Order: sequence, then structure tokens, then C-alpha cells
Amino acid sequence: MIRAVFFDIDNTLYSHTQKRIPPSAWQALRELREQGILLFIATGRHYDEMFSLDEDWTFFDGFVTLNGTLNYDRDGQLVSAFPITGKARENIVSIFNSRRMPLLVVEKDGMYTNFLNESALHAQATIGMPVPLVRAIGDADIFQLIFYASADQQDAIVAQLPGCTGSRWNDYAFDVIRADAGKDRGIATMLEKHGILPDECLVFGDGDNDVSMLAAFSNSVAMGNACQRAKEAAGHITQDIDEDGIRLALEHFRLL
Repeated sequence: MIRAVFFDIDNTLYSHTQKRIPPSAWQALRELREQGILLFIATGRHYDEMFSLDEDWTFFDGFVTLNGTLNYDRDGQLVSAFPITGKARENIVSIFNSRRMPLLVVEKDGMYTNFLNESALHAQATIGMPVPLVRAIGDADIFQLIFYASADQQDAIVAQLPGCTGSRWNDYAFDVIRADAGKDRGIATMLEKHGILPDECLVFGDGDNDVSMLAAFSNSVAMGNACQRAKEAAGHITQDIDEDGIRLALEHFRLL
């Protein structure tokens, strides 16, 4: 029996073509709520970034954010956190200050970059986000990095950050988090809080950063518009987000 459903935001639940959560998906969410099924977000976005999209995020029961490294209950209270530590944290400072490439640092209370170029501006525009603040690096815990760099640079960059892993979300950018974090671990802490077993949840995703959760849970759905790695990791592939993919998958699992 499914007791909880987790949704990635960008191009899974939120359509950047329609600039909204499709009406069929909203109706499906309401029908799930009427059954007493808990609804969660599992996103690479910062908690505050969700609210830049004009949707009612207060509808959800909790939020796995920053690819599982900062996770909150429905009231915004912290459930679990997995900052980057040790040698990787030290090397971040060096890379940031070298200004060899734009680097966005994400902390609990905000984010900022060392400088901007055309790749950084383009990557931000693809997800409808404003230009980030440019400032010096601080001393607060770091939960995620965004490197605005090409795919052929990615492995060499991540190799400088021991204990970390990267996931690409754009031709121009990729995320870096702790290797022992991930959406799968963030979801696990949320399930533990609510007393829900792993096989009692269903997860939806489309991107490289969704692969860990799609592979970790037996009930998993990749959108029709998902990347190939996400499709290979998922237990079920539904239609495109703009072709009622959310609703059709929920019907497949007989939740509607």
C-alpha cells in the first residue's frame, strides 16, 4: 500500500513549458490527499527557491531539498542535514577564490557565486531563476555546489572534492553534494520521521539527480521526458509531463 509520494519539481511536477504544475497533476494531488496519502517534494532546489515559482507549496507535507542534503517538514523545521566537510570543504574555498570558473555555493540561508559568465546566466534562465548574488565565500556550512562548466570538465572537478559526487542538470551546469547524501537518503529520513516503510512510497523524477532515488525505491517513475539514466533506473516510465504523465502513472499504480 502506498502511503507517501515524492515528486521532483523541475520537468517532473512543474512544467517549464506551461510555467505551472499542469492542471491534471494538481487534480491528481488533490485526489491523493483525499485518500490520506502524504505528498512530498524531492528537489535539487533550495527551500527558498521553490517559492519563487507561483505555486502553493504549502500543500505538501515535507521537502527534500538540495538533492537530499537539507530536508524539512511541512512547517519548515529541519528533519536532516548533510553538509560537505573535511578536505572537500577546504578545497571549495580554494576553487572559489581562484575564479577559474563560476561556482555557486549553497548554504542553509542562501546562495552566492564568485563571478558570472554567459554559461551561468544561461543555466539560471533555463530554470527561471534570477542571477545569483556575487560575494566572497563565508564560513557557514555548505550543502551543495553548482559548477557552471561543461560535461568534459566535470570528472576532473569532482575529483578535487573527496567524498563528493556530481549530477548534471544542464549542458552548462552540474550539482555537487556529499556522496553519502542524495535524494534517496533525504527521502529515507523523511520516511523514518513518519513511520513509513520504503516499499510504501512512490517516487517521481526525470533528471540525473533523480537516479539515486529512482534506483533505491521499488516503486519509482521516470517521466517520458526524463534523461536516459533516469529511465534506466526507474521501475516504470510514464508519459511526458505535458501529456498528463503524473496522472497516468498514478493510474498505473491504481492510486486514482
